[in-house]
Amino acid sequence: MKEKTALVTAIGSFSADCVLETLRRLNYRVVGTDIYPEEWLPASLKLDAFCRLPPAAEEEDYLFSFRKLLERERPEKILPLIDLEVDLLNLHREELETENGIFCICGKEEIELLRDKYLLARKVAGSLNELEDSSCRANVRAIRTEYASELDFEALSFPLILKPVNGRSSGGLYRIHNEDELGFSLSVILREGGEERLSSYIAQPLIRGRVVTVDILRDRFGNTASIPREELLRTPNGAGLSVRVFQDRNFQRVCEYLAERLNILGCVNFEFIRGEGSGVYYFVECNPRFSGGVAFTELSGFPAVEESLRIFDGERLRTDYPLRYGYFTRKYTECRMKR
Repeated sequence: MKEKTALVTAIGSFSADCVLETLRRLNYRVVGTDIYPEEWLPASLKLDAFCRLPPAAEEEDYLFSFRKLLERERPEKILPLIDLEVDLLNLHREELETENGIFCICGKEEIELLRDKYLLARKVAGSLNELEDSSCRANVRAIRTEYASELDFEALSFPLILKPVNGRSSGGLYRIHNEDELGFSLSVILREGGEERLSSYIAQPLIRGRVVTVDILRDRFGNTASIPREELLRTPNGAGLSVRVFQDRNFQRVCEYLAERLNILGCVNFEFIRGEGSGVYYFVECNPRFSGGVAFTELSGFPAVEESLRIFDGERLRTDYPLRYGYFTRKYTECRMKR
């Protein structure tokens, strides 16, 4: 008998299959949502109930529908899978979260920090400067980050990137290699919203190298686990298709240290760029949700989704799973939907 209900949003996202399979294995009654019809979504075959919601960008309509859904289904656990919904639900979590229904994401203030790329870069830089192990500190660095409105044009060096301070995936990102490209990009941003819009962008040097992402889990007692993977093939929006799961204990210790300093709870994903030639890991961002490639972590032997659920049940994180390292890839298959 299924006694507990879990609500999972955005079931068309990359992490959905892995999350839904775990919930079904743990005997949850699973309710899923998406902006598209049920018949378009293979993951809907793994649900007990489906609800089509308005896009989260239509905030008022989305929240109205979401409240009705909570009243009807009364889920014990709520798992938003995409940034737009994490941000909106986090903003309204006091009115939406109930005694029995909790969001399985980091705390409200922690998410607000993680979603602000300028403040996060400063926090990470400060934390790395306080790291006692000099060998670890030299191997992981924060990227120098400035507000676009405060750039010193006489001291600029190229290439660099401009991106929104609260951007998602690669939305609004400009790669700039010379003064002409910089002038064009700034003019576009100014046309979108004037000086105020420019103040919502950050500038960083463009680091060339391979993307490395790390699934991080941390419980309320400070126990932490980190599973890094090098992303070899990616979609344009940054979801890994072919990856290499590996072990680098010095790097992982730094990730776990940063998770403590950022007060991470549950499962999040750190993103780095490993610099060409130098091998230095440059911290890029933290996604406060399951990563699109969390299934790779599961295939390596670490049940990230189940452990995250246990964390939000107040249990201690298990970190003693034997892991399998090497190459993992994703494939697409066809399926027949219900009529």
